[in-house]
Amino acid sequence: MNLPAAIVILVLLLFGPLALHLIERNIEVYALALGILATLFAGGFEPEVVKHAVTEPILISVAVIAAGLVFGWTRDSFERLFAKLRRRIPRAILAGAAILVLAALSSLITAIVAALVLVEIARLLHLERSAQANVTIAGCFAIGLGAALTPIGEPLSTLAAHALGLGFFGLFYLLAPYVIPGMIAASIVAGVFARESGERAAQDEGSAAEQSSSAAIVQGLKVYAFVAGLVLISNAYAPLATRMVATLSNDALFWANTVSAALDNATLVALEVRDMTLPRAREAILALLISGGMLIPGNIPNIVSAGALRIGSLEWARLGVPMGLVMLGIYFAVLKMLA
Repeated sequence: MNLPAAIVILVLLLFGPLALHLIERNIEVYALALGILATLFAGGFEPEVVKHAVTEPILISVAVIAAGLVFGWTRDSFERLFAKLRRRIPRAILAGAAILVLAALSSLITAIVAALVLVEIARLLHLERSAQANVTIAGCFAIGLGAALTPIGEPLSTLAAHALGLGFFGLFYLLAPYVIPGMIAASIVAGVFARESGERAAQDEGSAAEQSSSAAIVQGLKVYAFVAGLVLISNAYAPLATRMVATLSNDALFWANTVSAALDNATLVALEVRDMTLPRAREAILALLISGGMLIPGNIPNIVSAGALRIGSLEWARLGVPMGLVMLGIYFAVLKMLA
């Protein structure tokens, strides 16, 4: 793909859902359409690209459907449990602690499962609508960081460990001193938003909280289309990204990786970190992980959570972008001081 076409498609992906409500309501179809367009500009549909786009979203979509059905059947039991917890534990502490534990476990239970549990936690806390969205966004930052600590947590960590030749605990040793403080900070932010929220009655959740079989299947199909579109876009950008990485300094690559807010960070890490030194790879991975929380397309937990709770692109960006930029600035400063 040539550079002008790459810029146009990236701009459309970033700002289309923010500019038009129609696109925001149909962001999954929009992402798939842009993926098809990007693939055409990149030279067409090669069999390997089509296979990747068709198969990659299957596991995620099945997990979303299965979890929707299971949580729908067991929601009453979880509601009673959380009602007891809400009476005994301040909501800020309950929200922050639950998200921190979930983020810590996400490297073992996978980011997909963690995101599905996060959705249920956000619902069961009975937060006001805006607080529910903000707690979820902060929670996705925490999960995105935590899932990177083992090769089984998320696709990014799997590919990074393989490219760097690291064992099962290699990513933990490489990233934990940097990732764990970020998880704690994001969990605290979630707790602050939960504290500031008023009580939302359980019945006010209405149909948004009820997962019928058909609703779970529709949500799974939407996630399938969204992920397939992002896979196509990322594959189309791969040759361009490969050429650019070699020309960038560590600092420039750190900030260039903010494109992971809109592109699949697993594909980017696979292109970038092979044959890198561990310090350079650490900086690149941290930038990808943080940037991945800024917008809905940036990470699988974002996609799953935003779809389930109907969080719009603009609503996500209002918190995700400033939170991500602040975290990037802090991490960049710390990395430079330690270097």
